[in-house]
Amino acid sequence: MRRLLVVLTVLLGACAPAASSQATPPESTVVPAPSSAASREAEPTAGTPSVPRCVRAGATALAGVVEALPVGWSHRSAIAALPGFPNTFGGVYGPAGAAVPPEEGPGRLVLYETLPASDAYVRSRTEQSRNRGGKPIAVTVCGEATEVWLDESTGELILGWSDRDKSDVLVANTADFTVQELVISAESVYDCCG
Repeated sequence: MRRLLVVLTVLLGACAPAASSQATPPESTVVPAPSSAASREAEPTAGTPSVPRCVRAGATALAGVVEALPVGWSHRSAIAALPGFPNTFGGVYGPAGAAVPPEEGPGRLVLYETLPASDAYVRSRTEQSRNRGGKPIAVTVCGEATEVWLDESTGELILGWSDRDKSDVLVANTADFTVQELVISAESVYDCCG
């Protein structure tokens, strides 16, 4: 009997799910706001497998919504077409009570979208970051290689990628997001309508 218990214990231990070294949030999980400055370090994610929600249906992308946000954050305001970028519009996310404007800065996450796809807006933003001394950090969004631009003087984070015939740019701040958390938010953008 004792031998049978030892064998069952070994078998059950071998069948238990192994702890994953790469945590991905379930569909309804929000990204918690980091709790300390130490957790704000940039974490490159090149080679990280994309999360399951990156599987997109249909050939055409529609206006999107950021699903993975810090706890207590929600959509605060829309941004109409941007001067000089007529096919680019946006949405501001932040905590309850956040006044908009300003659209960007600490306590804000902005999703800019260009339909049809064009990299003109993300190029303009990364050039501004580069001119202020910003540095690129290699990451992947839904399996596609891209970069997060980090401006350490302001804390600004800029992440751009394309999904089907739409270009997206997220602008956040290190006061609220790590690089990894920003990638998770990018991978959570889903088509809201249609």
